[in-house]
Amino acid sequence: MPHMRVAQGGPPTLVSHDAGAPDMIACRQSLLGLPMPVRVCLAVAAVALSAGSAAAQAQVPSDAAKEMAGAWEISNAARDKTCAVIFKLEPGSGGFKLDLDEVCGTAFPPLKDVVVWTMGPNDAVRLLNSKGAVILDFMEVESHMYEAERKGEGLFFMRTQAAIKAATVTPEQVFGEWILLKEFEKPLCKLTLSNASAGGENYKITVKPDCDSSVAAVELSTWRLDRDGLMLTGRGGSWRFSESDATTWERVPATADPLVLMRQ
Repeated sequence: MPHMRVAQGGPPTLVSHDAGAPDMIACRQSLLGLPMPVRVCLAVAAVALSAGSAAAQAQVPSDAAKEMAGAWEISNAARDKTCAVIFKLEPGSGGFKLDLDEVCGTAFPPLKDVVVWTMGPNDAVRLLNSKGAVILDFMEVESHMYEAERKGEGLFFMRTQAAIKAATVTPEQVFGEWILLKEFEKPLCKLTLSNASAGGENYKITVKPDCDSSVAAVELSTWRLDRDGLMLTGRGGSWRFSESDATTWERVPATADPLVLMRQ
């Protein structure tokens, strides 16, 4: 960061490096009557404050960054090598902190140097080393599916761990009787997720009588599995659920009063 320096017997000159402790010492000397014009001292202080403000603003997560927070998996094309990563929104040096599984450095040696992550142009997700160099630069190629390439090492893929879990569930595992509950306690509606095709990868839903009005208003009619979980769709909108276990799915994103789909 440029700052002003006053040479003895000469005009102030502009020196290009980070404003820091030497400049502030000079300012204090100026206030004690030593040779440094007050206006130059004030300029140095303004530059230092501006730099601090810019650094603070750089750590404020964007909406795109907030959507990335959580558990993801990095893999190669064959997915015979994987690395679990958790993106955090806690500020780090030059980005945001992350947790990499201890096997990541073995599966993908370049990841040994990754210390932070950040968002790049066009909402790219960048993994950086301690010097700020980009180790992997992921671009979204499908919804919640990212791809990066390193010369000589091929393609890397990244997607949410929830999406991977959902991909392992088959429709046959979902067919049957289910109940929607509010906060795991209050029954709202009984449903049949049938095996009758509704076109493409969609299947029909049978809604039982006496459903709560909050469910009846959606007029649920079809369900399907996709990369992000289980989707229930009706004339009034769609609800997405993430699998907790083989008999329980929770609506996402999470809210203060969760909606739960539980097998009967």
